[in-house]
Amino acid sequence: MKSVSAEIDMVEKTLHELVRRPRLIRSTYWSTHVEGLLARPGLRVQDKQRLAALLDLISAVAPTGDLSQDLRADALAAT
Repeated sequence: MKSVSAEIDMVEKTLHELVRRPRLIRSTYWSTHVEGLLARPGLRVQDKQRLAALLDLISAVAPTGDLSQDLRADALAAT
């Protein structure tokens, strides 16, 4: 069970980093990944709550839809 918590830690850290750059989130990929973790048998209640919070986080962050606009904004911000 400790390995599941470590995996959740890694996913949680990655998603918290990605929410600062919403266009980089592949929502479907991460939702599927988190749902796969949720489907594992024997999860602790705390782990289920963390995963549910991550699903909420993924659904709350929506890409702008125009990737070229996002890339230009990043280029401007980097200068």
